[in-house]
Amino acid sequence: MKLPKGFGNMGSLYKQAQAAMERANSLQEELKLETVEVENSGVKVKYNGVGEILSIVVPKELANPDDVESLEDAILLALRDGYAKSLELRETRMREIAGGLNLPGF
Repeated sequence: MKLPKGFGNMGSLYKQAQAAMERANSLQEELKLETVEVENSGVKVKYNGVGEILSIVVPKELANPDDVESLEDAILLALRDGYAKSLELRETRMREIAGGLNLPGF
């Protein structure tokens, strides 16, 4: 059977997509081993490459019972910043895998 015009490279594209999916699965495990660290207003947060929080360090001087709101704000900002950076790392790695495939979302 003859494929319609423009479908001649489907086998090659399928193989590329399959290889990219296999690489994406192994990438997930690799990202668990990579870390992203951020500091905001003295609060330090460490994430892995899949967005899981590994640790939070809050300096004692920020633990002021008369100013709990500042501590909450510092923690929230550090958490948001770290999560954004871990997502950025993941997206960068995924684009590397999907490079040239022209897949949606990459």
